[in-house]
Amino acid sequence: MLRRLASLLTKEYRQFFRDRPLILIVLYVFTIEIYVAGTGFNIEVRNYPTAVYDRDRTQLSVQLAEKFRAPHFQVTHLITTDAEMEALLNQGLVSLVVLIPEGFARRLAQGREAEVQAVADGTLSNTALLALGYVELISQRFAQELAGPGRRPGVQVVFEPRVFFNPNLRPEWFASLIELFAVITLVSILLPAAAMVREKEYGTLEQLLVTPLRAAEIMLAKVLSMASIVLVSSLLSLFLVIYPVFALPFQAAGLPFFLISTALYVFSATGAGLLIATVCRSLSETILFLLIIIAPILFLSGSWTPLEAMPAGLRLITYLSPLRYYLNLGEGLLVRGAPWHFLLDDFVGLTLLGLALFAFSAWRFRKYLG
Repeated sequence: MLRRLASLLTKEYRQFFRDRPLILIVLYVFTIEIYVAGTGFNIEVRNYPTAVYDRDRTQLSVQLAEKFRAPHFQVTHLITTDAEMEALLNQGLVSLVVLIPEGFARRLAQGREAEVQAVADGTLSNTALLALGYVELISQRFAQELAGPGRRPGVQVVFEPRVFFNPNLRPEWFASLIELFAVITLVSILLPAAAMVREKEYGTLEQLLVTPLRAAEIMLAKVLSMASIVLVSSLLSLFLVIYPVFALPFQAAGLPFFLISTALYVFSATGAGLLIATVCRSLSETILFLLIIIAPILFLSGSWTPLEAMPAGLRLITYLSPLRYYLNLGEGLLVRGAPWHFLLDDFVGLTLLGLALFAFSAWRFRKYLG
């Protein structure tokens, strides 16, 4: 079996590297496309997951904390320690922590400046920047309310922002990674689907079926070859574009787990590509079908619209998108540098969904060849 599989892998690689247009497409989307996307885009802040860390615990501090409410903020945690704050940010459970320091009410009563600190997750830099702007506006309005209508506030609430993971709020970090994940999805589905459809068009699929090769060997050869091409291209994109051009900090500790997650995601996506190939009869049909499904895949991952801003029913559907879990893993490992056990839920979700998708694709592929 191994010898037959090696021969099939050699055939798949030869066919790919003979297809110059396909090689150019892969090179383009993993380099120039990601570079172009590095400019980022604006995202509206709605239901921003927020924690309040009230060290003062006075009536005034509670009044200020109550200002952070819907539609822009959703306070999900009330915390009491620094360790709790860091854990919530590392796990991605909140994107903003509003910290009201001890002595806040006393300083206001004395007519002195009182600071309010906002600790933001800079992974989604554009969204974090907008959220910090809302925090500053709320602080200013709170000071005006204390002074009374039509009067300049005699006391000021000073806004002091701190941003974790992306201190300068560089939007290109987020935009380039989102584009990389989208490209991995697109190419992982396209390559095996195109390879299979090409076999149909050239009539070589019938030749394979009359050989002693089994359906599992044919599928495995296509999946392994195309998945390895995507994995190598992803690494080249990281180390030739994202790290050197956009100066994304290198998180060495998270890279091995990211590669494992990427391999798992790519294998499930390539299986989906073969599933599409069993339905489509030509390459043009395959591309049209892919264009139809790629937009919902990206939308349901939270890469275009924050999950918190989606309707409740739509948020439930996002749990069926493997890209949702892969996106959380990629951002957590490559930007936040979070320990792998903080992201275990996403990894388990990706594994279960990926195995289910791959198993269904394998069953459909064997049935198609049979």
